[in-house]
Amino acid sequence: MEQGNWNVDEMLHWLDMKINREDRDIREQSKKMNGNFLHFFEWNAESLYKSHFMSGCYKILRQAVDGAKDMDTVRNIVEDNIAYCESKLLNGQVDCNSSSRTTNVAHFLKLECMQQLVRDYRNSRISLRKRLPKRICNRRLIKQKRREKSRLKER
Repeated sequence: MEQGNWNVDEMLHWLDMKINREDRDIREQSKKMNGNFLHFFEWNAESLYKSHFMSGCYKILRQAVDGAKDMDTVRNIVEDNIAYCESKLLNGQVDCNSSSRTTNVAHFLKLECMQQLVRDYRNSRISLRKRLPKRICNRRLIKQKRREKSRLKER
């Protein structure tokens, strides 16, 4: 298995875990909402909104990564997503100034989600740099490492 393919698979797996967690939260919160909407809206509506927003962002990123041909493309996709979120956070409006209080709250929640997305995307970018685990390396890579070690010992 090539290093690049392993990293893409790891990235897709990481995104699947994120999507599954958010979708699970959405299902659980939806059940609570259907039980007592007024109580849910007062205490948990923000969490449900954030879960929907995050799930949508992860799904868009997953689709883009799934269509990527190589690791450079994946890194560029992640970097572009980081840059987009940072631009919205740094250059966008802090307040929505809408006449709708709900729209203002939604805008604020999106900004909080974008902060989390930047953290998540940066963490995923770090994992893209990781090397292929030895247990699944092909023999050629193992032999190459052994040769390098023996050369260092000889010096």
